Amino acid sequence: MDAKDRFHLTRFSYHNHLTAVVLDRETELPALLPLIYLQSWGLSRAINTVQQHMVSICQWYNYWQTKHNRSFDEMVFERDTYGASLLAPLNALDAALSDYAGFTGYINGGQRHADIGAETGLQFVISSATLDVRLGSLTQFFLFLVKRYVSSRYTGLNSREQKSLFDSYRFRFQSARRDACGRLSVRSRQSFKNTSGTQVIVRERSLTKQEMDAIVLCARPSTSRLANTLNPWQKHPDSSQIAKVQIRNYLVIRLLSNYGLRLGELLLLRTRSLIPYESGTGHALAVTTYEGNGDPRKVPPRLKNSWSERLVELAPEDVTLWEMYVEHLRGKPSHPFLLVNSRKNQAPLSIRAAQEIFDRLYEALDRHFPSLCRPEIGGTLITLNPHMFRFTWATETFQALVEKDSCDFEAAKDRLRQLGGWSDTSPMPQKYAARYIAKSANDANVRRVNGLRQQHRLSDSK
Repeated sequence: MDAKDRFHLTRFSYHNHLTAVVLDRETELPALLPLIYLQSWGLSRAINTVQQHMVSICQWYNYWQTKHNRSFDEMVFERDTYGASLLAPLNALDAALSDYAGFTGYINGGQRHADIGAETGLQFVISSATLDVRLGSLTQFFLFLVKRYVSSRYTGLNSREQKSLFDSYRFRFQSARRDACGRLSVRSRQSFKNTSGTQVIVRERSLTKQEMDAIVLCARPSTSRLANTLNPWQKHPDSSQIAKVQIRNYLVIRLLSNYGLRLGELLLLRTRSLIPYESGTGHALAVTTYEGNGDPRKVPPRLKNSWSERLVELAPEDVTLWEMYVEHLRGKPSHPFLLVNSRKNQAPLSIRAAQEIFDRLYEALDRHFPSLCRPEIGGTLITLNPHMFRFTWATETFQALVEKDSCDFEAAKDRLRQLGGWSDTSPMPQKYAARYIAKSANDANVRRVNGLRQQHRLSDSK
């Protein structure tokens, strides 16, 4: 970002929690609307998530300042000569919609020009993926403002009219984002609008049984009696580290797929997170935040929110794998975290190093199971990331709660919410309920079609 920009990003600590805010160089104070947004949404979030949003908002504020020679806050709180508001927040939101395409061109062009559109032919200086993230974060900020200012205090509308106006803004902002960037294919890093019209790519999805079986086959560690030639971690500069890396990575896959942990939760696990029951008949996994000062990682992982703290019962085979790794392979580093890198410093596993596990695993899947990964021969697994295991766990757990535990939908959603660390108001359990309904309906329809086919065969045989 240019040194002459009026707004810049700064980090600060709030109750021992690192966060970020947009700062105005002229006043040396935080910009008001981003500060309200941070207070309402971001104080409990991980620094990476907050910074991702604040970078986009900071770029928007500098774009607005460059084009209109005043801050976006001044537009929102504009008043007439008598001191009365002029429906200013809604006017500002309408102006933001008008300038959305211009902002796309601004960040695509390296933040050099504020008077160009998104289709000017300039050479782009950021990737399509980065642009998609920037616009997604900015759109969420605008929708927060819509929710805040589409109210009787600012509009004089009744509740039904407010809802209609809110839906209108939401549709227009989301449409502006789609028009400016489009959704992305994670593997090719190209927008969907640039891909073949016959190619369907899903970015967020569960893993099929066939895909999970292939992942387990590749991730399974070698033993003294049988080497797993599919395992992608066959070599290491220090040969004594090979078994450690293979078993550590297999433990990662087991914890993610069996218990639906988020990546940040996984990386925050300590050796003492495994807690035996007082009855002596099992163990629970304590997912908690870390309050100590011994995390040497440049970007420490964080829990998503306070609801993420929970106890999860572990299966005996996972307890055995955990204890074998801790007692015989982890070593004795100075920090308390469970997962350790394979370097001599024995630092805790970083977010980037954890993602590299899945990159290597996907390369092995692509090499040994091309029919699962390559679209040209029918594959649909176009990428692999840690959160896909959480999607899979949640989908299968909801199905088990309904079909095996005989829970009604509301009870199943409540239990899934508790197991997955979602808040009472989170819509995610409802999302998995909707997926279950859709899958059940599709399965029923397939059974109906198969039944009709069987009837036709019997009729033809007669």
